[in-house]
Amino acid sequence: MMFSKSVTSSMTLLMLVVFLCVSCVSGSVRKDGAAQERFYTGQQAEIVEILRQSRQEMLNNNIDRALTLADEAMEKSKAIKDDVMRFSSGYCNMMILTHADRPRGLIDSVPRELLLSDNFETLSYGYLLVMYDINAFDLRVKDPLYMFSGYSRSGKSLLELGNSGAEELRKAGEVKFADLFETMFKSYNGLSEVSNDKNSDKVNEYKRKIIDSADKIVLLTDDFKLFERDNNGMFLMSRMFALYMKLVTVGFDKDMAGYDKAAKKYAEFSDMIMSTRR
Repeated sequence: MMFSKSVTSSMTLLMLVVFLCVSCVSGSVRKDGAAQERFYTGQQAEIVEILRQSRQEMLNNNIDRALTLADEAMEKSKAIKDDVMRFSSGYCNMMILTHADRPRGLIDSVPRELLLSDNFETLSYGYLLVMYDINAFDLRVKDPLYMFSGYSRSGKSLLELGNSGAEELRKAGEVKFADLFETMFKSYNGLSEVSNDKNSDKVNEYKRKIIDSADKIVLLTDDFKLFERDNNGMFLMSRMFALYMKLVTVGFDKDMAGYDKAAKKYAEFSDMIMSTRR
């Protein structure tokens, strides 16, 4: 697929923001006190544990300690020549600095050759599995998109973002698509609000609506002909948000098999966007 330079530039930036969002969901979740299953074992698991500690120090605002641990993870990743762990350690470093309002350029944190690698899809997928293993999904404290997308600073809420996106789609005559987009955002916002609620029926209802709407949006955007009339990138952006919101929802639910599938889908999308920058 070919997109305009402005669309691909915007999507690349937004995609990288979402990568940070995945890292920065506040707090931790355990289901019924049970130990969480992990994707990584051995030396990789040891590095993941360092990144988990780093993230916890960040959430406690111990920024220097968090950075020290992220650097330690990077050095261990280099020692075992593991590109997935190098990629993940770099993103965690950037996430910590962003959290501390000390942002730096992406290539200052993540090795440039990894960002431009033909294996970007594999690296992205591996990074998302690391985020699952460090237990990075919790909507009960702060929503990650609200924290890092800039909408909090602009005064625009996540719900308002969903409404404005749906309005743009309706103006373009995409009523069915707009309804799905709006439902997905409203349900995601609703899940964020009731995540601490003991009313599991409400939580389950929102999760079902998010996944149902997201799956339908992804199915619609599987038809690449749709993008021929995507002048402002709305369909592309909708696909990204759908993939992201499903990823967070199944991660929040500790659905390991579902998360694995969602991570593969998001990594595939990420690679498609980044391929335009190579």
